[in-house]
Amino acid sequence: MSKLFISGGTVIDPETLTRFSADVLCEDGRIAAIYKEPANAPKDAQVLDASGCFVCPGFVDPHGHIDGCKRTGMLSLLQGITTTVGGNCGFSPLDTGAFLRSQTEFPIHQAELVGLCALREAAGVTDLFAPARRAQVHTMETLCERALQGGAAGVSLGPGYAPGSSLEEMEALCAMARKYGRPAAIDTRMYAMTDLNSLQEAIELAEVTGCRMIISHFEYQYGVGIEYKALEMLELARDRGVDMRLDSGMYKDWCSSVGSALFEPVTMRDNGIELRHLRIITGEHIGLVPDQALYEHLREAHPCDAAVVNTGSEEAVYTIQRYPLTMVSTDTGSYAPGEGHPQIAGSFPRYLRKMVVERGELSWEQAVYHTTLLPAQTMGFSRKGRIRTGMDADLLVFDPETIRDRADFPGLGRPDAAPEGIRFVIVSGEVAAENGRETGVMAGKTMDSFDFIYPTHSAKAGD
Repeated sequence: MSKLFISGGTVIDPETLTRFSADVLCEDGRIAAIYKEPANAPKDAQVLDASGCFVCPGFVDPHGHIDGCKRTGMLSLLQGITTTVGGNCGFSPLDTGAFLRSQTEFPIHQAELVGLCALREAAGVTDLFAPARRAQVHTMETLCERALQGGAAGVSLGPGYAPGSSLEEMEALCAMARKYGRPAAIDTRMYAMTDLNSLQEAIELAEVTGCRMIISHFEYQYGVGIEYKALEMLELARDRGVDMRLDSGMYKDWCSSVGSALFEPVTMRDNGIELRHLRIITGEHIGLVPDQALYEHLREAHPCDAAVVNTGSEEAVYTIQRYPLTMVSTDTGSYAPGEGHPQIAGSFPRYLRKMVVERGELSWEQAVYHTTLLPAQTMGFSRKGRIRTGMDADLLVFDPETIRDRADFPGLGRPDAAPEGIRFVIVSGEVAAENGRETGVMAGKTMDSFDFIYPTHSAKAGD
């Protein structure tokens, strides 16, 4: 029997928004006991010193693109994430069951959505700018249902990457998510920089089908001076009983592959994106702001190279993070060492440092709620994001005085630099990281339908 005893820490409970001194005993991957009075560790337990630290559930990242990449999973682990949701923005493995079965020896837990773009491709839709035909929509429905039956945690939509995606095909997938009681997440279209029709489309999808809808990386979509209006639209929808949620990150600059539809000339023009707003963050041209010749060369010869786009607002980051239903997310992806976006290593420590320590926007209890219980409840992860007896022993021990991100954009620092202030990350009751270094423990599991209690999508939004 594997036992772990966390001694002398201050527990933060996101369910009650309280903190208290306690020792925590973990046994066989679950929380076995929480002692509010000093207790003696079992003789056969590994003892961790948590003095001067907070002890809370491990972070739950509702929006990532790890999708089985072990190195990216390790970077998430080191920033305190113990559970990630992949398959976002419409891109996912098609056979979710096979993917989940293939994942062994992984640092953190993985849940997977099934994506619109993957389903379109499998149904034979070859033109990104064309809608699926009715027979193809039926094929997409069938494949989507198979994925949900195979353990997919929900559906993801990425109409910005497949501009031809019709309401018919997206409604079909959202209805399937609703049928199985699972959420849909949408990376909304990029019609124009200050356009809100894309958000209205997402709200209507949720309203028509009754599914729980998560707006992905809200800052990247609407943090350009229209964030207040966008949040107001969500509130009005929720007042009507539409179950709207959102995730958002801690950076104002979004990134994607240069060959994607997001970097089509017409899309860039309509969204006010100029080449001077771009910086290449992967490949041989890393760190460069492309001119027209380099832009065209990369689109043709290196479409998988990534670029970051500097069009967002720093203040909008914090405005969105103050919203009561915002879940913190990374939008992490797979990059070579020294390449990529700092969100892959710094998002959650940056959130705690900025929102609690530096700006005082939230209390520690509120911040822990937004990073643990809220995403766990939204996704239906019944044993994640909670710190009480019987819950999964996915825990974080961090120093509130020193926690901070160290990652930065290429040319300014290392995007994959590990944060400071995280003493222990515990996955399934085992120490997977200690003081910014992995221990070699691979205790992550894949999460299928047996791990969830799905949202019931009651008429009252927010249940």
